[in-house]
Amino acid sequence: MKKINKLMILGMLVFGITGVTTINPAMTTTADASTNITIDGKMNDWKDATLTEGYNGYTALARAGQYVNVYVKMKNGAVPGYGDYNFTIDGKTYYIWSKNISGSVSSGTVKSFTLTGGKWNEGTQYGAVGTGYVTNDGSHNYAEFQIDLTKLGLSDSASGKQISMVNLNIGNAPTTSTVGTIPASSTSSSSSTSSSTNANSATSSSAGVITDKDTSASKASSTTDNNAANDNDNLNIKIDGNFNDWKNVTLTEGYNGYMAMVSDGKYVYVYVKMKYGQVPGYGDYNFDISGQKYYVWSNEMPSSQSDGAVKAVSFTGGSNNEGHQYGTVGNGYVSQSGSHSIAEFRVNLSKFDISTMTGQTITMTNPNIGNQKMTVAGGSTGPYVISGVGVVIVAWGYFKFRKRRRLTATDSSTTKN
Repeated sequence: MKKINKLMILGMLVFGITGVTTINPAMTTTADASTNITIDGKMNDWKDATLTEGYNGYTALARAGQYVNVYVKMKNGAVPGYGDYNFTIDGKTYYIWSKNISGSVSSGTVKSFTLTGGKWNEGTQYGAVGTGYVTNDGSHNYAEFQIDLTKLGLSDSASGKQISMVNLNIGNAPTTSTVGTIPASSTSSSSSTSSSTNANSATSSSAGVITDKDTSASKASSTTDNNAANDNDNLNIKIDGNFNDWKNVTLTEGYNGYMAMVSDGKYVYVYVKMKYGQVPGYGDYNFDISGQKYYVWSNEMPSSQSDGAVKAVSFTGGSNNEGHQYGTVGNGYVSQSGSHSIAEFRVNLSKFDISTMTGQTITMTNPNIGNQKMTVAGGSTGPYVISGVGVVIVAWGYFKFRKRRRLTATDSSTTKN
């Protein structure tokens, strides 16, 4: 007992010395305040935009900081994924295209898609650069999407420069705007956690902890017994289609959603909550384990779900985007909670032929959710959420203390549907 008390005191001292860093500023998906455009599959916020007419449709641009928002309305046929969408910025052309935009959208339906960037038509040099939605109002096909200009290698020096776009499958006339303000510090570096966040209480802050735990998407009662046989030591996270066991894990915010990640050395556990659209299966979920890259993705993600629906999905691993080299590496659940698509899944690290995770650092990001990377340390002693060394030590000592005292929590059992 004395040993554990000393450990907790040591953790408090370290926490007091090191503290925790602040989270990256929230990235916005809103264009100029006057236009208030949000990429969400609803097109009415483009009603005041100036349209450029082509022989087969109309296009418009709206700047949004380091992003540019694009609107397309077709006169005839489907919104093209190819063409490409050719952007010219400061004399240089970038080619943006999509291979998963739906060519058949029924009236009233909204479908999400991703976009890839290259140095020539259908090039892939820039990887995934944006996301969007395609829909149909019964007469015309529409699309709106957002491109992250930093994915194209643009920096703050491009702020205020003219930007033009044309797709020859829509028309020959380019639509123009100016590049918004790209922050000088805009990078894909690892995100930090907020010192203002109390990990033991739920907050409504996007930089805080997960708050949608009593979602109707839960298939059974929540697991609250900290002495239970847990999947990852004492964080008590189980991949079962319930999400309330993530309540004490800090969220990392991206431009299109939030993510959280923990590890017990054998598995990595991931939580995703989208701001708009469905949880992406592609992107991929890009893991970096001590400098080695692993790409995890799923082709089983639903394009839409009814509120409260839960679907089990599996994940494939590769040594490149959408690669199959490691076969099935994980499993999880995706659900719809009100207006948000949410998911949790785990990845079996042994599938990557890694002998041990002890002492190794794991980072992960998905460009369809945001640029920020999440970081954890893998090891056999349990999960480490990177939010301050002192926090980790205090939490570990506290849970060991609970086990020694045999302090049990009650949990009412509910039969799964």
